[in-house]
Amino acid sequence: MGGGLVLNPQGKHYNKLRPELVSFYEDVYWDEDAIFLERNSRDFTTRVYAINQNAEAVCDLLHSRSLEAIEEKKTTNGSYLNGNTATDDASKSSLSRPTVVKKIYYPKWITTSLYNSLKTPQGGYGGLFSVTFTTPIAAKAFFDALGCEKGPSLGTNFTLACPFVILAHYTELDWVQQFNIDPYLVRVSVGLEKREVLLKWIEDAVLAAENAVLAGQKVEDGETIHDTMTCA
Repeated sequence: MGGGLVLNPQGKHYNKLRPELVSFYEDVYWDEDAIFLERNSRDFTTRVYAINQNAEAVCDLLHSRSLEAIEEKKTTNGSYLNGNTATDDASKSSLSRPTVVKKIYYPKWITTSLYNSLKTPQGGYGGLFSVTFTTPIAAKAFFDALGCEKGPSLGTNFTLACPFVILAHYTELDWVQQFNIDPYLVRVSVGLEKREVLLKWIEDAVLAAENAVLAGQKVEDGETIHDTMTCA
């Protein structure tokens, strides 16, 4: 893994940063690595714009299906003044289709004002987001059914997903939960796939999570399950 750092001569901190970097710079980069790094950075701006747009489309879809969105409707249109909670409404909606997505961690909804104060006019919200789920069963089914590659890296041209908390804190999951960190959080680094492919992956994964939750509910209710889940 390699990378480069570019200083903007027009930046307000340029005159302070450049001497500091020069003071400890060492020319130890392998020649061929430098050649590939330069080549791969030529279309960097175009790729970032495309990834920003893809990620926002994916997050918009997930957010629209989330418990968080239901809570937002509760506060904006007053539709829950009859005493029902958002969770009650979610459990009764769409012929008992459960709400499996809990929250999307993405700058469009998290610390948005701070992010927007630093975002460039043409900039987006980045290609990285995390998603939590209403149950562990939903989280596992979503991850298993998600059509992208699985791995702990980020920033690649192809989409990658990983159960970040489990990977980073596998032996101390009880400890991290003390800080309200969901052990079943899934982190996604969105790539350059076609938009319709990405959205189909998300739709399929959400459906698999819903089916897994419904199957669990049927077992709890004493019903026999004959159909086979596609996301074992």
